[in-house]
Amino acid sequence: MKKLLTLMLGSALVLAACGGEEPEDDVDTGDDMEEATEEVEEVAYDAGRAEELYEQSCIGCHGGDLEGTSGPPITGLSEEEVLNAIEEGPGIMQSNILEGEEAELVSQWAADQ
Repeated sequence: MKKLLTLMLGSALVLAACGGEEPEDDVDTGDDMEEATEEVEEVAYDAGRAEELYEQSCIGCHGGDLEGTSGPPITGLSEEEVLNAIEEGPGIMQSNILEGEEAELVSQWAADQ
């Protein structure tokens, strides 16, 4: 009798352990991580270096708040507009005051301000 009771109790425990719970619907598929990575890539530049370059080459005319002093304000401009202005030098502004990666870095930073 003890063997039968032990066998039945053991079987019940095994069946309970193998219970058919439904898997959770909110399993992390990694999609959130991909979205977060894309957002980080958009702002993955050295803002400190960009601000330093701005202070060296641009602040005299465009001011510390980018609202302009002797030069026009650059707030609200897109990255492409700022880069074009750096490369072309509109008005009395010297063209190519910054070049290459430095110009791209400052234009990206200015557009984010």
